[in-house]
Order: sequence, then C-alpha cells, then structure tokens
Amino acid sequence: MAIPTPPLAFIGWFFAIVSFAALAIGILLLHQLFRSGKIPPEYLQSRIISDFALLLVWLIGLVSAFGLLNGFSWGRTGLEYFCWVLIALILLSGGTRLASYHQHPQGEKLTPRGWVVAVAGVLLVALPLVALCGVTIVTLRSDQVRQQFERSQS
Repeated sequence: MAIPTPPLAFIGWFFAIVSFAALAIGILLLHQLFRSGKIPPEYLQSRIISDFALLLVWLIGLVSAFGLLNGFSWGRTGLEYFCWVLIALILLSGGTRLASYHQHPQGEKLTPRGWVVAVAGVLLVALPLVALCGVTIVTLRSDQVRQQFERSQS
C-alpha cells in the first residue's frame, strides 16, 4: 500500500508563499530596526550575519519552490535541501528556547506548570512543521515524482 503524498503543485505553492512571507517579514523588520536606530552595535557585530544567512535560507526555499512549480529538477533537490535545513533550524530553535527557559535566574522558581506550557508551546509549533517537511521530503524522493521529472526533461 502506497503512502498518500500531497501533489507537487500544493508543495510548490505552499513553500513559495511561506518563504515569500518569511522573507518579506524578515526584510521589513530589519529595515525598520535599521531606520529607527534600535540595533545596538554589539548585535551588528555578532548576529547580523546569522540573520542574513537565515534570509538566504528562505530565499533558497522560494527559488526552489518556483523551480519545482516550473518543472526544473534542481527545484526538487533545492526544496528537499530547504526542508532538511528547516527541520534542523526548528529543532535547534525549540531546544534553545527550552534550554533558556530552564536556566532561569536564581531568584525565580521554575514551576512544573510553566515547564509543561513551554514544552507544549514548542511542540505545538515544531511538530506540524517538522511533519510537513518530512512529508515533503518523502514526496520529493518518491519514484512517482522522479519519473514525472524524467518525463518532463525528455
């Protein structure tokens, strides 16, 4: 029995829209922070490169999604790469947030209810995104998609 997979058009448009939205929001936020002068010099020296690297990852997702929609074989490879990177970033971000919540200042007490809410919040965001990226990777690696791209290249 074959695993049902989403159509390529859905995958392409979904990642194109999400990548475009992330790029637009990221660029607008950075632009507003630059214009208002609210970015401290320490941030510019340490974190600005990672912010531009993150924008580059979203740009790879956008370009790959349009490549997939137009039937280019590199679009499939690029979108799979984007999904692997997105899974890694989601897991790292969730782990970092939980670790920073766990390392409260000495004066504050870590309540069990607060810990459960933090874990549930991370899982509520992380699990659906990781699952969607996983399904996308399985779909893009399927024989059906591989054959579809081989036919379109001929």
